Amino acid sequence: MIATDLNSTNGTYVDGKRIHESTALPDGSILEIGQQVLKHERRSTREVQEAQELDRDLEKARNYVLSLLPPPIANAAPQAEWFIVPSAKVGGDAFGYAELGGDKFMIFLFDVSGHGIGAAMLSVSILNVLRQRALPGCDFLNPSDVLARLNTMFQMEDHNGMFFTIWYGVFDKHTRKLVYASAGHHPAYLVSPDRTAVAPLKTAGPLIGALEECLFESAAVDLTQGASLHLFSDGVFEVDDAGGRQLGLSDLLSLLEKPAIEGRSEPQRIYQSVRAYARPGPLDDDFSYLVVKFL
Repeated sequence: MIATDLNSTNGTYVDGKRIHESTALPDGSILEIGQQVLKHERRSTREVQEAQELDRDLEKARNYVLSLLPPPIANAAPQAEWFIVPSAKVGGDAFGYAELGGDKFMIFLFDVSGHGIGAAMLSVSILNVLRQRALPGCDFLNPSDVLARLNTMFQMEDHNGMFFTIWYGVFDKHTRKLVYASAGHHPAYLVSPDRTAVAPLKTAGPLIGALEECLFESAAVDLTQGASLHLFSDGVFEVDDAGGRQLGLSDLLSLLEKPAIEGRSEPQRIYQSVRAYARPGPLDDDFSYLVVKFL
């Protein structure tokens, strides 16, 4: 099969590279035409049926992972809203939030290395451990202790070489103090009510699973009424445009200061802005975005 671009505005891409002349499509190659993404394969009827069955199983796995995520919170404080788009049928990003009792509120987001079913299986394990508070002897009010216990439980040598990054915080509704810790993850960002100030929240600490013995640090910040916390995976800003330039974290931060759009959640607004910047076709990595607003 041959693909030819007739000087189209959006361009034609084969395996992520724009073509300017007639190009043969290798078996298994990805063809992108505008917003359409096609995969060129030569398969028998039986192979097609097996692939369709696998796609159905992956869709069930994707729906299961999504079912473990908490529902948005609109009528209580703090409020929470999110948006997630896996780059594959299933991905390795996940997040959560929940009451811990005593006016404490837990918030976390993590990103497992790799993509696909293997990353999703580890993601489900981590998510269930945090949702069910199933870390023996762990003080879930102490973020650095949570990360240390996770590091002990999820050593990469015991999990097929996979590791993950994480940001974990606990908000005290009474004192309005947020205590947090991160492990190999880029900062979360605290956005002021008027969107004029964006402050990074990050602590020192290696990614989870790489080292057996390591220390994690906690930090704290006081929250003003109306401030919002933005947590996201690196798939949100490691995005290439049609010319091959990567969006980058600094570009993303400028979006946080822009005004809200009526009828869209903050994560949806960010996704649509990133999607408009990105080259045609699916994003290269999972897009996971969580916003918690402290009223």
